[in-house]
Amino acid sequence: MSGIHSTHREPVRSLFAFVQARTGSTRFPKKVITELPPKSGHTILDHIHFRMSKILPPSRIVYLIPEGDTELEEFLSRKGMRYFKGPLEDVRQRYILAAEKFGADAILRLTGDNPFYDTTHLDLLIQSFLEEEADLAYFKGLPLGMGGELFRTSALVASPPQGLEERYREHVSIHIKEEPDRFKIVPIASLLTPEESSRIGNLRLTIDTPEDFQTLSNILKDKLPDSLSDLGASKLLEWEKEQPSLFKGNQDVPQVRFPLPNPVKSYQKRIGLLVAPAKDYGSGHFSRCSILHSILPYRNWESFWLTEFPKDGEYDILLIDYRDVLIPIEYKKTKVLLLDHFGEDRKKYPYWDLLPHPQNNAEFNWDQILLPPNLRNSSLRSLDKEEASFDLFCYAGSLGESETEELDSFLLSIPDTKKLLRVGGHSPKDQAKSKLEYHPRLSRFAYLEFLRSSKRFLGYFGQSLFEAIYLKIPSASFSISPVHSDLSKLLEKYNIPFADPRNNSSDQKFLLSSRFPDGSGYRLLLDQIDSL
Repeated sequence: MSGIHSTHREPVRSLFAFVQARTGSTRFPKKVITELPPKSGHTILDHIHFRMSKILPPSRIVYLIPEGDTELEEFLSRKGMRYFKGPLEDVRQRYILAAEKFGADAILRLTGDNPFYDTTHLDLLIQSFLEEEADLAYFKGLPLGMGGELFRTSALVASPPQGLEERYREHVSIHIKEEPDRFKIVPIASLLTPEESSRIGNLRLTIDTPEDFQTLSNILKDKLPDSLSDLGASKLLEWEKEQPSLFKGNQDVPQVRFPLPNPVKSYQKRIGLLVAPAKDYGSGHFSRCSILHSILPYRNWESFWLTEFPKDGEYDILLIDYRDVLIPIEYKKTKVLLLDHFGEDRKKYPYWDLLPHPQNNAEFNWDQILLPPNLRNSSLRSLDKEEASFDLFCYAGSLGESETEELDSFLLSIPDTKKLLRVGGHSPKDQAKSKLEYHPRLSRFAYLEFLRSSKRFLGYFGQSLFEAIYLKIPSASFSISPVHSDLSKLLEKYNIPFADPRNNSSDQKFLLSSRFPDGSGYRLLLDQIDSL
């Protein structure tokens, strides 16, 4: 890997997203406060703010604007968005002054030109940066306008050997990227499929000119405003495949690029991750392995996100997190590591368990449980006064309608639950609707903020339950299937009560687990991979 391996970097203490913006663009004045599409009620900066608020608290999103840009300052003040005023021409200095003002030792750099930031990839960028050490990291292989970059303030303020040339003042991180032998720079491959990746050049999703604005307006025409903040690269590439003409209007707009040295001289080895699709197996496999995929390049692994079994020898190592899937290929050249796999192939290939299970109960190390870095790191916590806590947080996943109704009846009969939150499951019926706060889904950031502020937790055996256990929240589990019943009974051995929504809940207990993961799961797994 490029960079100085022996240099220890302190853990990130305070991370901010800095969005550089101005109304004085020469090619498209006032674009950042222009509604996109016209008459939608949502400006370009609104789109950016909606998206960033899914992965960061608003108090950690700051707009860096030029001194004297009164119109933009008034706009941000009306919206209640944080801003910082700095030099117009010296954008790098604007960042440095803002970092000093807010105490940021890590910065997610964004610009006011890009209303389509892919929050899935940006969230993974943040998570990986918190877990491992680097000076600058970014996702490669995303359409123009959908990615950002994250760097340490210490790298930002470092002076280039040849002095501060004019381009360094305008293009904030160029001086870091030009010195891969001085700084550790980590490019991470996107989660796009090879077919999707082959078409990213067809998408120009930044707004620099009126042609860009018109093209993106046409793309968004007749789309539901509430769904726009969820649009990611895969969805937009799907639209491009269906209506390629929509995306052609700005294909000839020139893009300024700088020749840069390759940040990675050579990778250690190639590693493929084959992960159960979320639509069929739930989001847990994707969540934990997408973080793993994003962390591996920090350890000099060239990581590939796979959608099918590769040929033997195509990769040095193949990680399989696909429940108990039968492996159709006999791997001899490629080393295989099974994650949380209890099928027949467990007897054939090395395995690494991520959760306790009846088959591993005696020897399982709870520290192997994978916990997201933003659960364990305080650098992303809101700077605003926290909301009042919930008496009970219930995670219901994709529970069916009748099962949800039964669960709600159970929840409402639990004593001391004046403030009740349920995430997932079907919409509550009339009686429950007025007595509990319901969200069909939450962003990862919002989910963790709610979880941290809850006094008790109820959920089925899975990632959410172990996150509550890690936070030392008194918990109980319920079952959504016969398999989950067995797993809940296993947790009873560790002091977690097994709740039955069919029974009276007046005496339902919520207890602290007798075992806790320590948060080192990703490090232990990475060490295991390195040893293969």
